Amino acid sequence: MGLQELHKKRIEVAINIWGEILEGSFSSRSELVSFVREVYEENRLEPIRGKTKIDIYDKELATIYLVGKYGLGLDEEPERYSHLFSIELKSDKVIERVLQGDSPRKSMLEVFGTLDENMVFRVLRLAMTAVILGFMPEEKFIAVLTSFEKEFPELDKNIQGFKRFYIAYRLAEEIAAGKVRNRIEKETLKHAMCVRLNAERAAPPDRFIREIAVEALRIPEHKVNSALSLSD
Repeated sequence: MGLQELHKKRIEVAINIWGEILEGSFSSRSELVSFVREVYEENRLEPIRGKTKIDIYDKELATIYLVGKYGLGLDEEPERYSHLFSIELKSDKVIERVLQGDSPRKSMLEVFGTLDENMVFRVLRLAMTAVILGFMPEEKFIAVLTSFEKEFPELDKNIQGFKRFYIAYRLAEEIAAGKVRNRIEKETLKHAMCVRLNAERAAPPDRFIREIAVEALRIPEHKVNSALSLSD
C-alpha cells in the first residue's frame, strides 16, 4: 500500500462531503462537523489525530477544506464557504503570508485578531494536513513550523509535542505503506526526521507510533510489530 493509497478513502469521503456542501446542505459549521463525524463513522475512518480527540472532527475540517481547494479547485470563491471554513480560510492566509516572509505573530494578529494558542495550532495543523494529503511539500511545512517556533517561545513545550505527533504520524504511514519493515529502518527514518525538523527533543516513543498506526490508521497489529518495540 502506497501513501496515496493510504489516504485514498479519506479523500474520496471528503469529495462526497463536498457534494453535500455544494448542494447547500449545511447552514453552520457545527452542522457540517456533525455530518463529517457521521460519515467517518459509517466508513470506519478516523480523523488525522494523535492521542487527543478533543474537537477532533472540528479540526478534521482541515482535510475537507484542503480537498475542496486542491482536489476540486474550489478556491476561486472562498467567500461562498466562509461560514463553514472560517478557521481554515484564515489559517491558509497566515500560512501564505509566513511563506512569503511575514512574521507569524504579526500575521496571526492581523488575520485572526488574536494570538490564541488554539488558533496557532490550527494553522500548523492545516499545513501538516496539506503535507499528509500530498498538497504541500514537507519543506514548506517545516519552514512554517520553524518560523512559528522562533516567534512563539512561550509555546515551546506544545510545539515540541506537535513535532512529536507529526513525526509519529509520518512513521506510522511509512509502516502502513510497507516502506518501513523493521526496527533498524524505523530508527533510521526517525533520526532523519528529527534532524530535518530540528526535533531531537521530540523523538516519539514506539508506543505513540503504535497507537497512531493501530487506532488512527487502522493498521493490523501484526504488521506493526516487526517495526516497533513491544515494550517502549
